[in-house]
Amino acid sequence: MAEHDDTDAPALTALEACALDWVVRTGSDAFEDWPAFHAWLEADPSHAAAYHAMALNIEDVAATVPPAPVASVDVRPVRRRWPVWTGGAIAASLALLVGYEAIETQSHPYAIETAAGAMRTIRLADGSSIAMGGATRLVLDRDDPRAATLEHGEAMFVVRHDARDPFEVRVGGARLVDVGTAFDVKHARGETRVAVSEGAVDYNPGRDAIRLVQGQGLLVRGGKATVTSVDVASVGSWRDSVLAYDGVPLAEVADDLSRALGVDLRADPTVAKRAFSGSIATAKLAGDPALAAPLLGVAIRKRGGHWVMSARS
Repeated sequence: MAEHDDTDAPALTALEACALDWVVRTGSDAFEDWPAFHAWLEADPSHAAAYHAMALNIEDVAATVPPAPVASVDVRPVRRRWPVWTGGAIAASLALLVGYEAIETQSHPYAIETAAGAMRTIRLADGSSIAMGGATRLVLDRDDPRAATLEHGEAMFVVRHDARDPFEVRVGGARLVDVGTAFDVKHARGETRVAVSEGAVDYNPGRDAIRLVQGQGLLVRGGKATVTSVDVASVGSWRDSVLAYDGVPLAEVADDLSRALGVDLRADPTVAKRAFSGSIATAKLAGDPALAAPLLGVAIRKRGGHWVMSARS
């Protein structure tokens, strides 16, 4: 292999070297330490920017090198994965990188879950962030940082818009594609609720797409999608321990309180469909759902290992 003259190669800063280290490590199929990677991203906003810059530089280098011949080719389109550098060593500068193996892979999903009563914020390499409520499961893809699947629970997405590579959220068999957006998504009891606080989002892009703009929401229930109005100030308010509602069934309120407080609260059929409008400051409940009973106009009592919301006697 020909030697490279690195006399004029610029030295990387400590942050750039660390970011390059993470780009190389996360590009390997053997990498598993995703919690440590996300902790590093969340430690300082400059980390995500540096990681993104190093990743883009590597993509530019990779684009100039022809792929090695292979015996067979999978013709299904896949997103390029970060290159894995031969020898496993991290060079002192991008100019010193002497070779790589471009690896084309299938998706590499991984799940992040929160326990009931807990919240977590994930900062993505592109500068986007996802706040997760309690008892929420989110699936991300190591090969596609611009996609997420909300399996259950609630999450607030604040997305860095890129028209060439839109951020996509999959939920309940549907797709939400950002149009420069901050939006909240909740999926529970077989229903999906979306609320947009900034920009716009397209629900199921295509011929039957529904575009939601700031101040609009969407309720998907029983296969029927209904556009609603939402209070922008209340979108994602659960992040500040406030649950805000406008005509929502008490069964849904019970589910939300369960996730927020880390308890098992169920709505009795006698009150499950009763509509509630108002706000609940969950921090003031101190983990005791019964303290919310007067506000909700119901009785809340503990029965065995769970709580039950029922009509007042």
